[in-house]
Amino acid sequence: MPRSLASCYGNLVQNLDYIARAYGRQGPAQRHARMVRARIENSRMEEIFQTGLHEFIGDFINDNSRLGAAITEQYLM
Repeated sequence: MPRSLASCYGNLVQNLDYIARAYGRQGPAQRHARMVRARIENSRMEEIFQTGLHEFIGDFINDNSRLGAAITEQYLM
């Protein structure tokens, strides 16, 4: 599961970079997406199960919400 999530976040980072070039600025959205991608890429299933799958998924959902808010603030307001 972490590899597929990391792949999705890799695409998110790439697309945010395209948007940043079009708008001429980078900001919190790119930083947050890179941070989440790095954390997921460095996650191991054993560690996820030790800390709790439910907690991992909850944190992932919260990170997605924060990313959505950062994108909105950075580009849509």
